[in-house]
Amino acid sequence: MRTESKKLRTKSALSYFGSDSEVAAELAAKLNGCRHITIAFAGGLSILPHLTARGIVANDLNAHAMNFYRVAAGRHGEAAKLELAERCATTLSHPEELELAAKAMQFFNTPSTRDYGCAFHAWAYWACCWLPRKGKGGTKSPPSLPSVRREATGGNNASRLVSVAADLNTWAQQFRRCEFESVCFRDLLRKVKDTAACGIYCDPPWVGAGNNYMHSFALEDHVDLADALARFRKAAVLIRYGDAPLIRELYREWRIEERFSRTQANSQIGELWITRA
Repeated sequence: MRTESKKLRTKSALSYFGSDSEVAAELAAKLNGCRHITIAFAGGLSILPHLTARGIVANDLNAHAMNFYRVAAGRHGEAAKLELAERCATTLSHPEELELAAKAMQFFNTPSTRDYGCAFHAWAYWACCWLPRKGKGGTKSPPSLPSVRREATGGNNASRLVSVAADLNTWAQQFRRCEFESVCFRDLLRKVKDTAACGIYCDPPWVGAGNNYMHSFALEDHVDLADALARFRKAAVLIRYGDAPLIRELYREWRIEERFSRTQANSQIGELWITRA
């Protein structure tokens, strides 16, 4: 299947903590022999435009992100999709926009949400991901104030918002390629067929950072994930992790490729790309 990655100006659908957006194309290339791919931790879906598989299952427990994907893809109707697009296109880089979005998010999944439509919820989460300084999406952290550039070098938050909003329809085409689920990775992975046509991509919360996410990822989760992946012998499995002794031990019999990426502070950090040996 031909992807739309060349048309996108943004590297992820949602600005997400610990995102694989800078390396998504390289990661996808390791799975492009597969006809079906399961994305166990969807996050901001940076890898999606680079995948060539015809069948894709995108899973995540983050109900906010899933609501955004469904509205953007038109699953709640054309009116909701158009409302989301208009709200995103008219969002300004201003603290009051972020304040409105953050207040709306407090009511998500409560009886009070009857006063809000799914498109407004989708916009609120989109705004909370993109308006603040990058890299807080998917976490428990309250959104910080919008970044304001006060020098002549580099881009700015306003132009970034314009690009993100303009890309929304192209991202929506990508979302429509997927079957979405919101289940625990344990339940998800036990259903995946172990055949050469299938692939699995796991970009779970990293060791030490797991407590930052809306759905915490503790020590036992890392152990259980390794156990769940151990049964696959024919399917292509690709795991992305931050470098940590625990991960090297859990996957000591796998092939581990050492890589480096950049943090939000632009410092270098080690990461591991893990495949079956």
